[in-house]
Amino acid sequence: MGRMQVVAIALLGVWLGGTVFMWFAATRTFRTVDRVLNSPTPQFTAATQPLGHDATRVVLRHLASEINRTLFVAYGVAQILLSLVLFFLIWRQTPRDPLAVVLAGVMMALVCLLTGVITPQIIALGRSIDFLPRNPEPAVMPRFWMLHGAFTGLDGAKLLAGLALLVRWIIGARS
Repeated sequence: MGRMQVVAIALLGVWLGGTVFMWFAATRTFRTVDRVLNSPTPQFTAATQPLGHDATRVVLRHLASEINRTLFVAYGVAQILLSLVLFFLIWRQTPRDPLAVVLAGVMMALVCLLTGVITPQIIALGRSIDFLPRNPEPAVMPRFWMLHGAFTGLDGAKLLAGLALLVRWIIGARS
């Protein structure tokens, strides 16, 4: 196993780990809002009393959304850079592994689609509904959840492609 492949494996491991971390972080921000509201400290209760429980929940969920938006935009840009470096490393390997090139290319294409197309739509739509009442549900919610599902599915496909590449390299290193 050459030095470039070791670097590529390490880079891919960081990328896949970052993806799993982002899934964890995105879900934890909203759960944290509920946890804080369900077990508030006396100081929190006093500070938010003028807003009331429902308005405080809306404000905190908006903050959680903005944190997630910031993280996903930054991570999307980082993933584009990671995909470029990984693709370059794989392309430079001798002999070239065509399947590795395809898998890395698929990952790069998915990241570009997620970062350049889907994430901006989710952000714009999310901001338009952050302060809207949820009962009745805003008319754009099905589109929001469709985009969310598309993001999750494509991000999952990217993760699976990365895992396939990692397994390929691990099995190839044993032979």
